[in-house]
Amino acid sequence: MRNPFHFFRKNQKALLAVFGVLLMIVFTIGGVVTSFFPQRAAFEAEDKTVVKIDGAPLTSPEIDRLRQDSSLVSLITGLAIARTQEVGGFPNPPSPPISGLRYQSASGPNSPGGPMREEISTRQVITDHLFSLEGERLGIAIGDDIVRDFMTSVTGGSITPDQYNELLAEAQGNEGRITYDQMFEMFRRVIQVQKTKRLLLEGISTATPASAWVNFRNLNRTIDVQLYPVNSSDYLSKVKQNPSDADLRKLFNKFNDQIRNPQTGDPGFLQLDKAAIGYVKADYDKFLQAELAKISDEQVAEYYEENKDSSFRKPVADPVAPMNQPAPEEKPTEEKPTEEAPADDKPAEEKPAAEEPKMEAPATEEKPAEPAPMTDKPAEEAPAEEKPAADEKPAEEKPADEESSFLSTGREAMLVAFQEETTEEKPAPEETPAEEKPADDKPAAEAPMTEAPATDAKPMEEAAAPMGETPAGEQPPVEYRPLEEVKEQIKTSIARPLAQASVKAALQNVADILKREYDDYFYLDEEDKTGTPFDKLDLKKLAQQNGLEYGEMPKMDYIAAMESPYGMISHAEFSFNPQQGGLQRNDLRLIDAIFGSKAELYSPQEFPGTSSTSMFSMPADQQFVYWKTDEAEGYVPTFDDVKDQVVAAWKEQQAAKLAKAEAEKIAAGAKGDAPLNEVVPAKDGVIVADNITYYQEIRQPGQYLLAEIPGVEKTGIEALDTIFAAPVGETFVVPNADKSVWYVARVTGERKTEAEIRDQLKAEMNGEYPFSVVYLEGMKSQIRWSEVQEELFERFNVEWQMIPEN
Repeated sequence: MRNPFHFFRKNQKALLAVFGVLLMIVFTIGGVVTSFFPQRAAFEAEDKTVVKIDGAPLTSPEIDRLRQDSSLVSLITGLAIARTQEVGGFPNPPSPPISGLRYQSASGPNSPGGPMREEISTRQVITDHLFSLEGERLGIAIGDDIVRDFMTSVTGGSITPDQYNELLAEAQGNEGRITYDQMFEMFRRVIQVQKTKRLLLEGISTATPASAWVNFRNLNRTIDVQLYPVNSSDYLSKVKQNPSDADLRKLFNKFNDQIRNPQTGDPGFLQLDKAAIGYVKADYDKFLQAELAKISDEQVAEYYEENKDSSFRKPVADPVAPMNQPAPEEKPTEEKPTEEAPADDKPAEEKPAAEEPKMEAPATEEKPAEPAPMTDKPAEEAPAEEKPAADEKPAEEKPADEESSFLSTGREAMLVAFQEETTEEKPAPEETPAEEKPADDKPAAEAPMTEAPATDAKPMEEAAAPMGETPAGEQPPVEYRPLEEVKEQIKTSIARPLAQASVKAALQNVADILKREYDDYFYLDEEDKTGTPFDKLDLKKLAQQNGLEYGEMPKMDYIAAMESPYGMISHAEFSFNPQQGGLQRNDLRLIDAIFGSKAELYSPQEFPGTSSTSMFSMPADQQFVYWKTDEAEGYVPTFDDVKDQVVAAWKEQQAAKLAKAEAEKIAAGAKGDAPLNEVVPAKDGVIVADNITYYQEIRQPGQYLLAEIPGVEKTGIEALDTIFAAPVGETFVVPNADKSVWYVARVTGERKTEAEIRDQLKAEMNGEYPFSVVYLEGMKSQIRWSEVQEELFERFNVEWQMIPEN
């Protein structure tokens, strides 16, 4: 398409989410170049024009030649890096990376890193070709010395340019036809592309004072906002004028090779693959209700008796906890009054040793224990300090409560603007108890009188007995939740696997019939194939007989399917991800299965089917057996092919302009201090959203998601940027992401003023920008880089003549 990055640039939410580089196949060596980069029959006719650049055609063979050249350079460069590592050298991977090669840094002794291969797509070939043309336009010339310097620097000087001859032979094998001079010229072109990219990338990810302030403000500002919507669709009927042919063709020429973007509202007339399906659907809830009705009271009682010890015990309250929550602290305190002082010295010496694990909480007990080697009495001073620990308890309990409160309020919200307010009070209360212990050494003489028990466990039990009024060794009676209380829970536990088994059986019965008919039809002679494989079946009746529903999805492309009710059908599975140290959720969508499948027409498929990667999953609410009934390949259309779509898109744009003008008119009349709901046409139409942050949450450090303002569909980065830059009390107009709604907006409050946030930034800088600010700037550079490439496609008037497969 004229600018394939257009779709991704506009869909900026995806770019603001953190994503890792997908590692491809690890570099291996040997064999001919084509064994690493197999040729693909991307187009029906080899000499057919794929794309026009400034009107000059570029055919499939020409694109393949450019791909092969880049592939050979990336392969040999990867081999050079690998050999450098083998001899203990330090490689210097190209930066920015060259197409087809990525370098994975070492991440541990078992992951030494190294060069990684990536397949070079047709779009990437065209992009590099444009950078080469731009380099020539800018006068970037690559001399022989620059090529040799590149070859040497990549290996850190471990391999000389002449030794690249060996790598060339290794890459090509015995039948290689490419000479060293030819390879040298391929390197020259790749280096020109790389240097042009570096020139255009220069400073693209650098945080300026202005951008650093915007990033920091957006991370730390929390506001209240009111919005009044003006829908563009309400003005569609007010578009009375008819577009001229010139206006329509101008719109068509701009978007004829673009995909319609529902996130931005930009039209797109590129025709995507389409598919239609028939299906039978099982509603899991209906099968569950049917199984619940079959369960008898005897089954419930039997299940209860078999599982009450594991599932239906009442929680046993800790007898010590109700008396005093910090039980581990109080048990040693109660031992002190125990009148067993006349004990011998030997048991007294054993006591402190045994009590050390019991008194793990006080961090300062080890200091008084230092005089122990001098006399027996000092050896007993460690327990002596345990008595003053009773005085420390109130001081220790308060910090514990404060910490619990902090965790329950600050961390659960996870909002960006509240991070700083929840991280500064924790250390202060903990210092006081540590200082009190040395001050209470006077009662040390009493310690020997209280620390004489000969055994360890009994004194603890005896001490606990008066507190919880439960003698040591006695267990409270086991109590169970009443059967009537858990009856419905038990019925559901029994019914769920039975319901899922019934669903599977019903779907399998239908699938077996469909597969049999499909197989019989498939093996017929071509002249005998008439109609469809299922013409003999009454599909609706077959579905009803098995408790299922029959339905059909009309032919549509992927984007239309996403916007339809079928786009909402999904199933969540969970698997363990060792890298993240937890469960990873995988959402399976019906339309992904439909459009991602290469199955023949009428071949029965299952959704969600059996997963081989899921650790566990609940039964899907809706389960399907479906089959494609029709499909069509996508293509780049002519004006006449999509004239009706062009007219509809033009009218939608005019309606959006009318809606914007109306919103601006309302905003002009809403200036002043009057509440917004008193100055707009529909007083009950105002959306009130309080405590809004620019970023919705932080899942992990460095992971930011744009906020969705409650009540605003497809909020969008343009709306957020405008709203968070506005001062309190200002009234203005913002669109949502696809400009289907224009909002009269007013910021009504904020948690921190701009001056306070600026002071906070200055305090956190310490000579450099905070990490979060720099990180966000790097993420935004992805957007700017896509814009650079988009401008390059527009500058050279790139026109795709067909849809490339890769």
